[in-house]
Amino acid sequence: MSTNRKILIITYYWPPSGGVGVQRWMNFALQLKKRGWDPMVLTPENPQFEIRDEKLLERVKNIPVIKLPIWEPFDLFHRITGNKNRENVQQGLVLEKTNKSVKDQVMVWIRGNMLVPDPRVFWVRFAAKRAIELIGEEGIGTIITTGPPHSMHLIGRRVKRKAGVRWLADFRDPWSRWDVLKKLNTSSFVLDIHRRMEQSVIREADVAVTVSRRLAESLGNVQVLHNGITVGSTSTTQPNEARFTIGYFGMLNELRNPRQLWHLLDQMCRENQVFANKLRIRIGGIVAESIKQEICDLAELRDRVEFLGYLSHESMQDEYSRCDVLLLLLNKSDNSKWILPVKFFEYLAANRMILGLGDRKSDLGDLMNSKYVGEILDYSEISEIRSFIEDIFENERRPDASEVKSLMDQFSHDKLVLKLEELLIENEQS
Repeated sequence: MSTNRKILIITYYWPPSGGVGVQRWMNFALQLKKRGWDPMVLTPENPQFEIRDEKLLERVKNIPVIKLPIWEPFDLFHRITGNKNRENVQQGLVLEKTNKSVKDQVMVWIRGNMLVPDPRVFWVRFAAKRAIELIGEEGIGTIITTGPPHSMHLIGRRVKRKAGVRWLADFRDPWSRWDVLKKLNTSSFVLDIHRRMEQSVIREADVAVTVSRRLAESLGNVQVLHNGITVGSTSTTQPNEARFTIGYFGMLNELRNPRQLWHLLDQMCRENQVFANKLRIRIGGIVAESIKQEICDLAELRDRVEFLGYLSHESMQDEYSRCDVLLLLLNKSDNSKWILPVKFFEYLAANRMILGLGDRKSDLGDLMNSKYVGEILDYSEISEIRSFIEDIFENERRPDASEVKSLMDQFSHDKLVLKLEELLIENEQS
């Protein structure tokens, strides 16, 4: 029996969405297309994301996209808050406020206890109906749902129950054990609803996958399909020899604020004028205002930090290559043990030393500390962090080329798609 190669990918994030959320299935869809599969995408017409990267549209122009309107309660929240807090509501930075207003507290409680599993839940019924229609119209053999937002999996569950189509559920991040649920004041009753939803998805999907070994073990009965890297043209940008540049690219909030590092760098500048003259820190992405203020309060450091704002994926590649050290920050929570982030693979391709801060006993720690591409240290290991930075500053270290190549080969999308194909074909035959 020949394999039905028509696939419907149901995802909230699709170009022109930017950021890391779009990268995984954009690249897998492109790889599947190259290998003779026929993917199409079902995604919201008017999603609430601020991070946009219009250049990604060119990459996916040959993948059919079906868009449906979505209503999200963010629209109501923006009206309640006078719209001036639109970005804070959307990006969750309201959680970072030290003194929350009554409106803020109510909004956080509603998000944590009434919008289950997430604010995109109102799209489930409408999207499932359209997906079932597409299965009949296009002869689709498999649907793929990817979360977060995990309401995408509820669409898959509904479609599976009504249409009996094969279903692959992809967990890019934790669900019921997501570290932000605590900050959302989610009650134990609602946490139990999350757990039951999560387990029903894993049980009813034909195959469930996630990004790392430890996260797979925490979810149970889940396969590992790592994040990876699509190797393209490498940037010719080189670091400025007159500067020593540390770069961080991604959301920077209190869950991953390297407070000790900022103070360490400020101290190193006071103690070493040569280091102070050369040091530059470039931060690209959304940054909590409290962290900006914290850095501005450090007299030696503040004039050496540049906040770049959101960068397109292409611009970020050039920024990586400008740096001598690339900073990779894991959340200060148990979740950090489970995550093998897309950013690690992008940094790896830039051929720069990576300083990871987080749990050494993690999937990322297992990988980084077995190769000469950088090091992962705990946020509090100040002397070790200092030694790492000083070594690169004084000796201009670069990752071991053979180990970078080995990791790039192991985690290339060209190779990972073979595992994805195996899961899809085995699932068809079971």
